[in-house]
Amino acid sequence: MIESQMLKGVIEGVILHIIKNNETYGYEIVEELKNSGFYAMTEGTVYPILQRLSKKGYIFGAYKKSTIGPKRKYYYISPKGRDYLDSFYKSFDELSYATGNVLSKGIK
Repeated sequence: MIESQMLKGVIEGVILHIIKNNETYGYEIVEELKNSGFYAMTEGTVYPILQRLSKKGYIFGAYKKSTIGPKRKYYYISPKGRDYLDSFYKSFDELSYATGNVLSKGIK
């Protein structure tokens, strides 16, 4: 299982990436995360993150009719969110590179 402290540093960027690729709603985001290996993610974890991203101006939501059931709130990335995501990609790459350098040396 992914440690929660590690997850906190990347989950907003991961969720923004999912939204960037496709307009989507909360439950669909949870399913995508679970299918990608974030098995502990629940709606109770994702919805507060979506609210935070919305308050920061990184995403916006709009209700749309659903073919099965009530209206759903679909999320879209904003220009500010795209800028943040570009920065996230760069930071994540740098972190991955530095971590890989250390871990590849092994333990003596």
